[in-house]
Amino acid sequence: MSITLEQMLAAKEERQKRQRSLREQYGAPIASITVNIPGPGKDSSVIRRLCDHAVASVQSRLDVLAAERINAPTGPFGLLAVRTTAEHLKQVAVKLEEEHDFGRLLDIDVFSADGRQLSRQMSGAYRPCLLCLQPAVVCMREQRHSSAEIQEAVRTLLARFAAYETRQISAVAETIGSMAVEAMLYEIACTPSPGLVDRMNSGAHHDMDFYTFMSSSAALSLTMARCCEAGLRHDGSLAELLPVLRFIGLDGEAAMLAATNGVNTQKGLLFSLGIAAGAAGWLSAGNRQVTADSVTSAIKQMTAGIVKRELLALSVDPKRQLTAGERLFRTYGILGIRGEMEDGLPAVNDMALPSLQAALNRGLSINQALLQTLFVLLTVVEDTTVINRHNPDKLISWVRPLAEGYLKDGGLYADEGYRRAAELDQWFIEHNVSPGGAADLLAVTWFLHTLESRLNSK
Repeated sequence: MSITLEQMLAAKEERQKRQRSLREQYGAPIASITVNIPGPGKDSSVIRRLCDHAVASVQSRLDVLAAERINAPTGPFGLLAVRTTAEHLKQVAVKLEEEHDFGRLLDIDVFSADGRQLSRQMSGAYRPCLLCLQPAVVCMREQRHSSAEIQEAVRTLLARFAAYETRQISAVAETIGSMAVEAMLYEIACTPSPGLVDRMNSGAHHDMDFYTFMSSSAALSLTMARCCEAGLRHDGSLAELLPVLRFIGLDGEAAMLAATNGVNTQKGLLFSLGIAAGAAGWLSAGNRQVTADSVTSAIKQMTAGIVKRELLALSVDPKRQLTAGERLFRTYGILGIRGEMEDGLPAVNDMALPSLQAALNRGLSINQALLQTLFVLLTVVEDTTVINRHNPDKLISWVRPLAEGYLKDGGLYADEGYRRAAELDQWFIEHNVSPGGAADLLAVTWFLHTLESRLNSK
């Protein structure tokens, strides 16, 4: 909704009127909380929640005599009469504005009991710019940043706040998050997985083992629930959910690396499974049926354009080290997991899920069914982990023929299926091949399977 200058001036006058009334009634300092959103759109659910967060933060730290929260088209605001000195209230307000990055969007004005406004400038301090952290008044006066840059900075800070909110987990997010963690654990426990860490050995790895993955999965358990919670809370477009999930993912990556002493065990899975958990949360919030088709459809919408934005438009910055996926795209034109997600996970939906469900229906154990499905994924996945260690030919001319031959001979349905899988595991280890991309999609496959079988049975 576009807001005019006249509306903003009228809203300011109304806010001042309420401030005076509250101050006169309680004879106390007043905190006036607004959200600074440059541009025409001043109100949304996430902006309102940010205002609520600021009000609640003041209430938790000070003795609040009275509080008002008003939602208006010109933006939400809160007014609080506080039993303290105006100077102390201002100190608390400044701390709240600086406590988190998204606090730069908050304007917490403080008025003394006699109506005098306290400002940062009185102590020689200034509010930082949303982009460059220089004094905002200087950037505004010199027009250092374009309107588009400022709007993007606002969207980023709101996404950071939305990610921060997810630290409070609902029962639904706890349930779906636990399914995601189960999928991570089941993938690791699948044995013998060719070239991968499993219960039997460390595969083609020397810096991690089964217990490293146990620690990593435990560290990511909160992250998976938070991704789901982000979907549950989100009411914008699915494309706007993706940045929120990525901020949560950064927290998760830090937790993973802390738990593994710096070893990257599940960064790729954090991306794919985190997005899947977010999509499942979004569907649940809208009372939509949570199925493999609906989740992968949501993922497709959420990641639309990701290849163009992050790979096709990739520029060379000598100061930034390329990720493995970016490097492989630049070298071989391989789209990797980004392309798979943008296409709606066809390898999972069209191949892996039917294989898993058929195997379970035919009486294979969970381990056997997972292993059978992993070999199916080896025949179709553009596995960047294999290519990163070797080259595309190793995947096309070595991995896929071996997997196809194994399945043609019956796979886990054959009497010698398990023994042959163990032989292939040793063969992959000797050739230093670890199909981590297929393993990640195996975890996503189990996650979608459990979503369908458990949520829809209730």
